[in-house]
Amino acid sequence: MVETNSSVQEMLNAALRKAEMQQLQLELEVRFKKNMEVFRQAAKPIYDQFINYQPEELRLSYDTDGHLNLVNYKLNNKPVYAEDPKVFTLKQVEDFARKPSITSITFAESRLINDKHIHAPLINDLIKTYASYNNSGNASLKPPIGVLLMTGCGLGYQIPLLMERADIRNLIIFDPHKDSFYASLHVIDWQPILHHFCQSGRMIKLQIGMESNDAMAELKLLPDKIGLHKLVYTYVFRHFNSEKADDFIQRYRKEFHLIASGIGFFDDEQISLAHTVQNLNNATPLFQHTPTATGLPAVFVVGNGPSLDKQIDFIQKNIKNVIVISCGTALGSLAKVGIKPDFHVEMERNFNIKAWISRGTTAEFRQNITLLCLNTVSPEVIDLFDEACIARKPNDLGEHIILDIKPEILALQLCNPTVTNAGLSFAISMGFKEIYLMGVDLGTAPDEQHHSKLSLHYDLENKTNDRSFSGFENPKNSYKLKGNFGGEVTSNVILDGTRFNMEILLRIASRSLGDVRCYNPNRGAYIEGAATIELSDIREFSEQISKPDIVQKIKDRNFIHYASPKISQKKFHDKYLRGFFGLRNQLRLAKEIHNATELFDELDRLMTAIIRLKEQDPIATFLLRGSLQGYFTLITKACMFQDNSANFKTAYTAGRSIYHQFLEKAYKIMDTEALRIDDTPDRVLIKLDKP
Repeated sequence: MVETNSSVQEMLNAALRKAEMQQLQLELEVRFKKNMEVFRQAAKPIYDQFINYQPEELRLSYDTDGHLNLVNYKLNNKPVYAEDPKVFTLKQVEDFARKPSITSITFAESRLINDKHIHAPLINDLIKTYASYNNSGNASLKPPIGVLLMTGCGLGYQIPLLMERADIRNLIIFDPHKDSFYASLHVIDWQPILHHFCQSGRMIKLQIGMESNDAMAELKLLPDKIGLHKLVYTYVFRHFNSEKADDFIQRYRKEFHLIASGIGFFDDEQISLAHTVQNLNNATPLFQHTPTATGLPAVFVVGNGPSLDKQIDFIQKNIKNVIVISCGTALGSLAKVGIKPDFHVEMERNFNIKAWISRGTTAEFRQNITLLCLNTVSPEVIDLFDEACIARKPNDLGEHIILDIKPEILALQLCNPTVTNAGLSFAISMGFKEIYLMGVDLGTAPDEQHHSKLSLHYDLENKTNDRSFSGFENPKNSYKLKGNFGGEVTSNVILDGTRFNMEILLRIASRSLGDVRCYNPNRGAYIEGAATIELSDIREFSEQISKPDIVQKIKDRNFIHYASPKISQKKFHDKYLRGFFGLRNQLRLAKEIHNATELFDELDRLMTAIIRLKEQDPIATFLLRGSLQGYFTLITKACMFQDNSANFKTAYTAGRSIYHQFLEKAYKIMDTEALRIDDTPDRVLIKLDKP
């Protein structure tokens, strides 16, 4: 009788357990449907990606204690969480709150190259001023968090817990495993999360199922969207560890500094504006993209790196059967050995580029070399060549003047930070399918030179016994990268940024065009997307080509001639600067700011006004955005973790004062000499003329 009652009880317990499980399963399904409807309205791409998704490895399961967990059904249902996921997540969040992991942006003083420039001396003054201001408090979750970067979503319990403990303005979730995010759609309520981050001044970015390189490419765009000051202290919360997540974190820590590069500043933008207007007034042809063009031979894109020395003979041997595009100072190196490229590329806006070209080449040598350049390049540099063409530089103030004249002209994508970026982008945009990067090292092997031995850089070093012209003179600014033929090479932020953008460009070309093949025979940095190849393994270029005919066809196809009325200073002021002057009274910082939250809100007010103005008046946005990013980032960094109000006020007041000096000087320049072209003297090459 006892056994019978026991059996009945066991049956009742089993039935009850089954009913509970069915009820829990029903609740998961209801939660998923509700979340899907939320995403359908707020983030349709997520809805489309997961409405019919089927997990590949991870799925939800209840353990014997009734805890909902993720298990890997390919590994005999091994649980992802070693304990109750809610308990694990709570401990993880509490540990993070006690000692948050943070990455920080730093600014170094800029070299002063022109006494008329205003941004560099003022930003240097602010850097010097803040050098004596220590952040007296410790990093914590008390101030607003500009950006919290989370790796791994898991079941998502950590998200509302972190939102309870911190004022998170922007949340980025990188999860290469779609299965875990799919599970979270059944477990947590995403509606309040999305509602919170869809408010003004906030954002959520879901990088789900993405490769780490694509995710980093997106992160690099953040300063223009949310303001660099929100990234000055980026909090990193690692929820899950996996091979892909670890790869992303390693890439992120190595490339985080690139987020702050290329933000621009006032003097650069004013010069870009003036040069663009002058180049258009001179009717310099505009560059038109023809990436699907056919019938082109191989092309050598030539930089001035140390590998060029061993490639000179190869270039000379094959020059009759390939197109050669020289980049920047490589022109002077090639001139020394009598190699005349078909095209030459320049992208820097500084006037001193003229001095480098004039010093390294003769007018006779430059005959029949066509200049390809950006709209920012000095008109006096363009005058050195018989024929030239300007491409629209993306994310640049001057491009908006071009669009007024020829709205169909596309921008030259990923054409900076160095001239070899522009060279590669021109080659792809002209339709070349077989591209060889010559002398494009982007890093130096141990005990090797920094440029080709033919370079003017070595003329300067031999004359002055000064190695500071190379960019490698400060070991603190250098770090290691993967070498093209194994091992490591030494690089820096500019060259690494070059590599980074080349990889994105090649990835885009591969996806959109499919048949672009790029080769890297250099002993410098590895470039993903450019096949590593020994010089001796490059095929023979035996096809006989008529270079003059090919070059002319390229010009006919890619050079757009036009006629437009000249733009005077008054006409420019009246047509393009109304928005800029209309902003003047809105840009001053509040006199009284008492804490980090008020500071964030004030800086957000100004940056939001600038960013939103981009669609209506991009010229006003571009003139101000870069410099404001710099001042606001430095102010935020100095003030954020001050542990008492007196220190906070002192740091804020100092930053506000210098920022207001910038505003006064910037508005005076645009009122009186908006179209002043650059006249920066070359203080480097002049040393060659000294006895």
